Amino acid sequence: MPLVSAFSNNFPDFFIVERSGLADIATIETDADRGDATFEWTGSDLGFGGTGQLRRAVAPTGFVLRIATFDGFRMHGKFVDGITDPDIAAEVRADSTFVLERGVIDPSQFSFRSVRFPDRFIRHRDFKLFAEPVNTPDELQSATFRIVSPLHSDDR
Repeated sequence: MPLVSAFSNNFPDFFIVERSGLADIATIETDADRGDATFEWTGSDLGFGGTGQLRRAVAPTGFVLRIATFDGFRMHGKFVDGITDPDIAAEVRADSTFVLERGVIDPSQFSFRSVRFPDRFIRHRDFKLFAEPVNTPDELQSATFRIVSPLHSDDR
């Protein structure tokens, strides 16, 4: 499963990050920031149409980006490795699984469409990540990301 980092198509200095249970876009300034912006795509590859989760690749591990329906569809980091209740595990899996699609504003880039809520894409608003429908040019732009090599490497 590939390790990746992804930056905003319209704010190229801002990467998807997971920090303290919330997902945002932010600039990268420290080694900790590089870790917060490095994810494992759990799909088999980075091909369009594949499904998977964005799973935090650097400590603390065990977190996936999840749609928090209880928080206005805000994207949260959710610790999943310790979930023992099969119903809760299935709900979290459904809320954190996305289809990797051609970018909705730039088909050479990527967008993440929710499997559970197929009319919603991961997008940023006010530098916070949400799962929302996208229609206007600004919304389409904010739901398109460029996937790059992981910002964190054990070789550093």
